[in-house]
Order: sequence, then structure tokens, then C-alpha cells
Amino acid sequence: MCSFPELKDRKFLVADTGSAVGQELVEQLTGLGAYVVVIGDPNGSPLQSISAFKESKCYISFDIYDNSETESNFHLINEKFGLFNGFVYCAGIGGVRPLSMTKYSFMHEMMNANVYSFVEMARCLAKRNCFSDGGSMVAISSVSSIKGLKSKIAYSASKSALDATVRCIAAELSPRRIRVNSIMKGAVSSDLNKDYIQSNIKLGEEDDLKRQLLGIIEPSEIADCIVFLLSDSSKKITGTSILLDGGYVL
Repeated sequence: MCSFPELKDRKFLVADTGSAVGQELVEQLTGLGAYVVVIGDPNGSPLQSISAFKESKCYISFDIYDNSETESNFHLINEKFGLFNGFVYCAGIGGVRPLSMTKYSFMHEMMNANVYSFVEMARCLAKRNCFSDGGSMVAISSVSSIKGLKSKIAYSASKSALDATVRCIAAELSPRRIRVNSIMKGAVSSDLNKDYIQSNIKLGEEDDLKRQLLGIIEPSEIADCIVFLLSDSSKKITGTSILLDGGYVL
């Protein structure tokens, strides 16, 4: 992990549902002296019961995919924690279904978790009393955004939409020097045991993972990239989808 002294005492909001990448990110940020609020963690405390940070991190449990509750929850978060310097959307869902089974309900569920919730959170955070000028927002996307794979219609569409919204939000928030970027990740070691990943491997060619020429990505490597995008070292990078895929699309 690189040293980013400017992150000390800065405040970050992380939307995550217990992923290895999210956990690694929190450890890296707090190790650099930052304060982190994690929302969506299934083992967190109810928002109403939290009054301040416990040490340098705070875990809050609520349904981050219920967008009808996002604005009221973010109002409470703002009251309790004040201005944030950065926001990371590590949440989202995956899934594979062939075209014959890709019904509207499945598409809607995927778009809601991977796009709508991010946009709603960004909208609520973009208020001047919630997010600092010069701050940074990062969303976790996927190489599926630009790589066509069978039975991944809904997932690929949602990640492509996510990357498109990142570019648009980046343009809109640029007068405040707020940077907005995404990371198009390839196969990550902590995801390989998930049912939808195993299903996708079975649907694809037997050696599909071998196409990731530099090997499987570790959660810490994704977190390293996020920390860079949150730091001042990336202050001229915005509206970009960084490809972190181990060479998969080559």
C-alpha cells in the first residue's frame, strides 16, 4: 500500500454489503488515518442508534437498494457525520441468465442494484453541505461493461450503464472539482466461490480464467486503485473507467 498523507483526517462514505474489496478498502483508509462510514453492512448497527464514530470507522446496516429510503437516510448520515471528502460504491449484484430467461424483473433488479442506487446516492451526496468541493467518487464496475459474454446481458448492461453515468456525473460536478470515476475489474479471488461466477465459468470456455494474463486479482489490488482515485494524486482524473482486468480483454 502506498502512502497518501493527505488522506489523514479525511472522511469517506463506503457503500458495501460485506465484500472483501470493501473490507480491504476500509482497513487501508483507516490505516492512512482517515475516517470511514460503511453503509449497507449486514453486521452494522441501525443508523438511528449511532451518534458518532467509534474509533475511526462506523458500520451502519440498512437496505441500500431501497431507493425510496436513501434520501432520508442520507439526511441522517449528514446530520451525524457532516461533510464527506469521498464516496465509494462497492455494492451491487451479479448474475447470469440466458436471453430466454432474462425477463424484465431480473433486468430491473440488476439495474437497481448496480446503477440506480449509485445514482441516487451520488445525487443525495452532491449537495454542498454533504460533500466537499475537490472530493472524489468511485464506483466499482466490471470488465463485463465492455466485454460481451453469453448469459450476462443484464449484468453487462448494468455495468455499461454505470460507466456511462459516471461520465455524466463527472461532467456535471466538474465546476466543484469533484472527480467521479469507476474501476472495471476483472476476476477477483474473493468472488470465485460465488454461485453466479461458478455458473458463468461453466457457461464459458473451460480455460476462460486463463485469459486473465496477469492472473486473478486480489481485493487489496482493487483497494489500492480506489485509494489512488480518492487521493490528490488523481486530482486531474475524472469521468474515466479504469480497466483493472489483468489483461483479460487483450
